[in-house]
Amino acid sequence: EDMYRMDETNCPRGKLGKDRVAGGAGKRTQHQQGGANRETVTALVTICADGSTLRPTVIFKGQNLWSEWTENNGWTDSEIAIEWIKTQFDPQTREKAQSRRRVLLMDGHSSHFTEPVIQFVLTYDIIVMGYPPHCTHALQGLDVVCFAKMKTELKDAVAEFEGLHGNPVAKGDFTGVFGAAFVKAFTEDSVLAAFRATGIHPYDPSVIKPEKLKPAEALSVKSSFALTQTSPVKA
Repeated sequence: EDMYRMDETNCPRGKLGKDRVAGGAGKRTQHQQGGANRETVTALVTICADGSTLRPTVIFKGQNLWSEWTENNGWTDSEIAIEWIKTQFDPQTREKAQSRRRVLLMDGHSSHFTEPVIQFVLTYDIIVMGYPPHCTHALQGLDVVCFAKMKTELKDAVAEFEGLHGNPVAKGDFTGVFGAAFVKAFTEDSVLAAFRATGIHPYDPSVIKPEKLKPAEALSVKSSFALTQTSPVKA
């Protein structure tokens, strides 16, 4: 109950990808109304090994925060990391821990391990563990299990909002749309599966097979050029 993992993901505000639509027979092209906004919003999601989640943090792009964006909440650099752990992670987990040590697993990005962050976690007895480089595809449970489900739910939520309101998802609408998708995606079962699939809890190192952590191999693809090339280009 005191072990957590955090990761961030980019969430589109517009409808992306392909959908099946019903349309008139004989037409070569079918159309579906929807927003074309390709701007993404960053979400910081934290899950616990007991199957629970913390309130997610939503990060908008922009120099100023409009109050309407948070009515239905970007930040991730070094300043955001210390702000998040002080104002979100610690307050949401301190009472539950009841003075017990807390463990937080997250990407080993340098912005997560600045001096202010290290000083803060040492003061409040929080152990922060970073994944080794190039291993998050196997070790980060949010990537392995949860985020794919959330992207599907968010896509459906965006489509439902656009169909109901007849307009794209604005920044002021996003937190409500994202929240609906988040609740459906981050169930207790999916959170527990994220820890189990990566061998974190229950602790099981055998889950991570050696081939998952092998370095990428350079592969050569032989083909021909449309035009005759010089020897150096061929080489």
